Amino acid sequence: MKIAIIGAGSWGTALAFIVSKNYNLSWWVRREKLANQIRSKKRNTKYLAGCKLNTSKINITTDFRSTIINSELIIVAIPSNYIESVFNGYGNLLQGKTILSTTKGVIPNLLIPPKKFFNSISNNIQYGVISGPCHAEEIAQKKISYLTISTETPVINKVYNKIFKTPFINVKTSSDVLGSEYASILKNIYAIMVGISSGLGYGDNFLAVLITACTNEMKRLLFYLDPKERIISKSAYLGDLLVTCYSLHSRNRKLGTAIGKGFSVENAISDLTMVAEGYSATASIYKIIKKLKIQKEAPIVYNAYKVLYLDKDPKKVIKALTSLIS
Repeated sequence: MKIAIIGAGSWGTALAFIVSKNYNLSWWVRREKLANQIRSKKRNTKYLAGCKLNTSKINITTDFRSTIINSELIIVAIPSNYIESVFNGYGNLLQGKTILSTTKGVIPNLLIPPKKFFNSISNNIQYGVISGPCHAEEIAQKKISYLTISTETPVINKVYNKIFKTPFINVKTSSDVLGSEYASILKNIYAIMVGISSGLGYGDNFLAVLITACTNEMKRLLFYLDPKERIISKSAYLGDLLVTCYSLHSRNRKLGTAIGKGFSVENAISDLTMVAEGYSATASIYKIIKKLKIQKEAPIVYNAYKVLYLDKDPKKVIKALTSLIS
């Protein structure tokens, strides 16, 4: 199978590391300077610098069109804010191909998840989602990790097991494509709120109650966004939520923690070296739930929106939330 990875952030790098253990691949890197650096140093010194790459099995390229044309499976590992600008105009080249997305955000201008965007620009693709619970940093350290591959075709899921499975990567499968995608979007918003609470000095007792409330809110919202019965305790939902809320690797929790400690939203974002998808996802999800008139079902998302976009005092917001979720 001809495989391509689009994006050279931490997730793109981690996936190149995994896939190259089993297959040759092409890796699209936007900047020539970074591409040359990865070729020469055999590692991405900007993201996951400790992860040594087998570049003999990786064709590192800046030629996006050629990468798309010559691939059967395209793994998308770029933030949601850039998907539209990167892929617009290439829908005809995606015909008959399979896309697996690791993107954990809503396409901002369209207020739709990546699945709906790709289906809108190409009417003949297989689409799937890669979710966790998994952090790229632990993949780089070869720590036991779990990927959930969600597609609508169980037979294809078996193929992915061969692509991604390693001695330290376990692959789970699911048919809940939209549910997994929306869950991976929502958990980043919730991680920001957990981070804010932690930064303000709230302890484990409150955080446990908050994350429980986040789990219940996620279950409600998933049903409104894609009506289907789900076992929310499965790792693609609860597991991914927990690791994102608790882990020190979580960039969304880091963003929230900085805000809780008194940094402005703008400064907290600028201090991050990576994109925290939960920030833009908060605005997009809030607009979606407002359009659906279900704000009362999502008090945690709404309160995240108040802090991040309405300049409300995090102390007052979280204090009010303590009574709301008890």
